[in-house]
Amino acid sequence: MASGMARQWDVNDFDCIADVYDQLVSWAPYKRWVGALEKKLRARGLRRGDWILDAACGTGLSAVPWAKKGYRVVGADVSEPMLQAARRRASRAGQAVEFLRQDVTDLHPGRTFQLAVCMHSGLDYILDDGRLRQAFRSLRGCLEAGGLLAFDKCLDVPSFYREDYTESRTIPSGTAEFHYRWDRTRRLMEQRCVVSRTDGPEPRRTEVIYHLKATLPADLEQWLAEAGFEVLEPVGEFSVADPGMGIFRAVT
Repeated sequence: MASGMARQWDVNDFDCIADVYDQLVSWAPYKRWVGALEKKLRARGLRRGDWILDAACGTGLSAVPWAKKGYRVVGADVSEPMLQAARRRASRAGQAVEFLRQDVTDLHPGRTFQLAVCMHSGLDYILDDGRLRQAFRSLRGCLEAGGLLAFDKCLDVPSFYREDYTESRTIPSGTAEFHYRWDRTRRLMEQRCVVSRTDGPEPRRTEVIYHLKATLPADLEQWLAEAGFEVLEPVGEFSVADPGMGIFRAVT
């Protein structure tokens, strides 16, 4: 590929930005999010030493903090480059986290867990409602009876939709541009990400499009009930200060 040429990747493909993903989300306070969520979950019965499944774990930004707190953690993600980054993170931190290449809609980790988490839009990239319902069934199958599930989710509420806008950031590898737009009819947010890497022998430019699907709160709770969960705390709207993690208990 010629120097500087853009490469267009498939929608919601994280392989092509795995090397810079942490730089792109450096604003996200994962350790604080994990700490705040742990406090709520411990009040619901979670104990240090319990087994946690981190579904759609990406580069291990939440898996490793959970492990550092004394939990036994297994991470699962469909992207091998992201998992490679996660394994490096765990190794540097001296944490024995197991990482599996598995899709959240078809999890088979080989054991059951007291908690499953899916943090920072892991479920938002599932664009088909039927596959999202399958993800809930898959997560339920990984939990012991009485186990807990915690995740955040884009909600189809008026405040989700905004005017289009663009932002640019300087990252250690170069620059990143983000172009956002919303489609109320399809309940989608589109994020077009253009990464220009200038830290190698030749400049490289990668463009990828991400679609995040919003879900009606009533549908979300109905599908969770169908999968065998009861609502302990409903999903809230995402913000950096509070990612709106819902908490659910496996009841069947």
